Parts: sequence; structure tokens; C-alpha cells
Amino acid sequence: MRVFGKDPVADPVADPVAVLSRIGYLSEENDLPGWMNVAGLIRYSRAFYPAWDDAYAEELRQAFALDPAARIRSLSKGQKARAGLLIALAYRPELLVLDEPSSGLDPIVRRDILGAVLRTIAHEGRTVLFSSHLLEEVEQVADHVTMISQGRIVLSAPLSTIKESHRVDGRVPSLDEIFVAHVGTAAAPEPGT
Repeated sequence: MRVFGKDPVADPVADPVAVLSRIGYLSEENDLPGWMNVAGLIRYSRAFYPAWDDAYAEELRQAFALDPAARIRSLSKGQKARAGLLIALAYRPELLVLDEPSSGLDPIVRRDILGAVLRTIAHEGRTVLFSSHLLEEVEQVADHVTMISQGRIVLSAPLSTIKESHRVDGRVPSLDEIFVAHVGTAAAPEPGT
């Protein structure tokens, strides 16, 4: 795998720490230190990123309604997701990787996460890799879509091309419908699995 044209593991010239400092990451698992409070998490994270933007971190903290004195362990799943996204965005990474960031979250938190992603894309033109099974969310943020089934790419193209090429009788199907059309029942798990 190459990131920013470099293989951070195999390339002796590549600096893995420098490469990683250009990437923001948020996963569904969001493992934040529960003993810290929100303000401490922000101070701790800031130390790792020379490009950390204190004003932007505070803007995100307020927008996400995160109490700086609240302990991470006392936050709801949605608040933890917001805190993780704050950390992933506050240093304005060139590449933002979101791995199922809104899985299992309520609609309000999902809206907050998508809104932050859309602002990042629209205002700063950053690259976002958004991995999700919630294809209606993908439709809201993606300009290029790659669909994977059982570890294989089944479709990869600009979203507009995918939608237009699957038009039937003037109707544009959803990404869910397009995915099912490509993988059929092969993608559906067997009952009980």
C-alpha cells in the first residue's frame, strides 16, 4: 500500500511518523482513554501534531457540545464518536480515513459526523476515505464509490457515472439497489451467521 506516493513500511526513505501525521483516522471502535476528560484528551492529542489548530479544535468541541470536564468513560457512544472526530479533524489532515464512523449511532450523531465530513470536503478540499455499509450516507458524501463484496471490488467509478449507468426507465436507483444488482444474494449472510 502506498500513501502519498510512499510505502511507509518498505521504503527506507519514507518516514512512517511523517506519513501518519498527515492522516486523520476515526473507526467504529473509537478507543479513547476513558480516564481522561475531554480537555485532557485535546491537550494530549495536540502534542502529537505540529499542525494542530487550537481554534478549530475548540470550534469543533463547541459544535459537538462536548463538555471539557466530562470524562471520556462517562460519554455516550455518540459523544465518544464526536470526540474521536474532533481529534481526527483538529490538525487538518490531508487524508481523513473514516471506517464505519456512524455505525450504531443515532440519527443526530450521524448527521453531526456527516456534516463535519461535508464541511471538511467543501471548505478545505481534503480527501476523505469513507468506509460504510450505510450506502445512503455514502451517497451524501462521495464523489467516487468503490463497492466491495467478499473481499473483491465489484464496482468502482465516480458516483455520477454509477448512478447514470444504472438508470432504468428514467429512474435512478439508490446505491443499495445498485449493490444488490451487482452481488445478488451472494452478499447476504446465511441465516444465523
